[in-house]
Amino acid sequence: MDALRTRRCECGVADCTAIIEMTWTEQDEVDHADRLWVVSPGHQPQGGRSWRIVQETERFVVVEVEEAHT
Repeated sequence: MDALRTRRCECGVADCTAIIEMTWTEQDEVDHADRLWVVSPGHQPQGGRSWRIVQETERFVVVEVEEAHT
């Protein structure tokens, strides 16, 4: 198994300090897909966007976020 790496929660709350641990493989899958964000369990994407859970683990939740239209 890949070693765990740390990254910041992408929920969008200005003062969120949550750290997520993911393997390189898990991180790579999310980073190369459009509209996927990684948030800490219990966190929700902010900013009035609609979203749905794509994957949920004990360490993180992957959500697909509909980008805001301007």
